[in-house]
Amino acid sequence: MTPVSFAVTIFLFTFAILRLNFLNITPIALQRIVDLISDSFIIINQNYEVVDYNETFMKTFEGVFLIKRRDNLIVRLQGVTEYGVDPAAVINLNEKAIASRETQAIEKNYKGMMSSGEIFDKIFTIEITPIYNVDDYLGTILLFKDITQSKKDLETIKANQIIIMEQERMASLGHLIGGIAHNLKTPIMSIAGGIEGLKELVEEYRSSIGDEEITDQDHLEIASDMLVWLDKMGPYCSYMSDIISTVKGQAAQFNTTNALGFTIDELLKRVDLLMKHELNRYHCSLEVQSQIDKSFEIVGEVSSLVQIFDNIIINSIQAYEGKRGVIELDISENEKGILFTLKDYGKGMPQNVKDRLFKSMITTKGKEGTGLGLYMSYATIKGRFGGDMWFESEEGLGTKFFILIPKKE
Repeated sequence: MTPVSFAVTIFLFTFAILRLNFLNITPIALQRIVDLISDSFIIINQNYEVVDYNETFMKTFEGVFLIKRRDNLIVRLQGVTEYGVDPAAVINLNEKAIASRETQAIEKNYKGMMSSGEIFDKIFTIEITPIYNVDDYLGTILLFKDITQSKKDLETIKANQIIIMEQERMASLGHLIGGIAHNLKTPIMSIAGGIEGLKELVEEYRSSIGDEEITDQDHLEIASDMLVWLDKMGPYCSYMSDIISTVKGQAAQFNTTNALGFTIDELLKRVDLLMKHELNRYHCSLEVQSQIDKSFEIVGEVSSLVQIFDNIIINSIQAYEGKRGVIELDISENEKGILFTLKDYGKGMPQNVKDRLFKSMITTKGKEGTGLGLYMSYATIKGRFGGDMWFESEEGLGTKFFILIPKKE
């Protein structure tokens, strides 16, 4: 039964009852229909007297709320306030519905101990709809839609989404670990070489002690050579520290709710550190053009946005299919926020992929992809940053991804 047909049925049913002095002359077939409706309802007149209700209402509130025709609804509600029922709120909503001639809706959780000792705990969407015959107010329909299971299902979906997003994040991070390890080899080897150089200088200094032919100038030269080695090792240590900090940030819990701030410069540095090896490995380059100050601050978790950028860049690298390529990152500002545009000149996407991208877990990588990356990227931009994400792609010409992040207020 559609909402329209349901409303018409209830209207005719109510009108018949109210205009026929509350006599029970409703056809049996009609009564059977309303009793089979999955949602509970009560019909009251202008004095809050119960005109009718369906069997679903009695089953839903069995052991909690007992009501009969001609009972005053407000009086009955005052007897079950321990379940979270607010009679005054019902009156206010009904008066508002009558005045506006529009349905008023509210979501309520009723919870309490029943006489049987069991716990009654259900969530309802309650719609209060006034019934008019031209300008004559006839009564009100109170429709109770049990959304308890829907709420539980939604929480389950949210929990599963967090798990899936965490798995995708770890898979993405694992993909980058090999490149990060390769990036660390160079500074580690350089530092190891510096240590050997310092050892030789220390031995030279030690053997010079007591040697009358060694002058103070010779000692100064040894010390100077030591400083040269230390100066060479310093930047490598800083580079390794940056990589470790970046990886640590990416490995942090993805489901953080902290609305932290980060600068565009910090974002770009992290992306550069994590993607440098991958870009070099496949002979690709990332060219960044920023039309705004890189110290501009964005609200959100930086590791989430870094993962999204990394995922798009990896897709772009793979779109070149092993050939040399350029990936362009343009950063600009408009009235809605900060716009990031990532562009490649790879193979582009076929129409069947474009039609489903962001809407389902479809991959642009064939058997190599899970389809999670872009799907979750879109959900993250929408849900965590309050922004938007879209794309343009043409086979044989390339793909553009657009990410819009609202400005910090």
